[in-house]
Amino acid sequence: MTTFAIALHAIAAVALIGPVMVATSMFPAQLAQGNVGALTILHRITNTYGLISALVPILGVAVFLSDLSTYGRQGQFHASILLAVIAWALLLFVVVPKQKAALTALGVESAESADAPSAPASLDKSRSQLAMFSGIFNLLWILCAVLMFI
Repeated sequence: MTTFAIALHAIAAVALIGPVMVATSMFPAQLAQGNVGALTILHRITNTYGLISALVPILGVAVFLSDLSTYGRQGQFHASILLAVIAWALLLFVVVPKQKAALTALGVESAESADAPSAPASLDKSRSQLAMFSGIFNLLWILCAVLMFI
């Protein structure tokens, strides 16, 4: 059963986190070009896959708890779970709201962006912040992946 849970965890990581990493990385470049159509799609991918990607740390904790005598003694798994939670929180509480604010600043009106924070003073500053936080988010997931294999 543990092998099946590990397989689900790995497949979920690739299938769910990969698209979020790509979408968050592409958003700042598309923001610089002002491509509203692409920005809307990238935000939708980030938001949808970001929420569903919570399955990855949940499955990771399930694997961890399924064989606590083995995984409980290995610090890299503790660190990996912590980094995954931090990455997910960064995505949902920083990246997604900043994407909504950027879309609002560009005049995209939708039910999804209606509750977005006030528009950033400068789209250039917003783009820089999105690039930074997206990079940190991606780095955290890469660190998690590396920790799984040491």
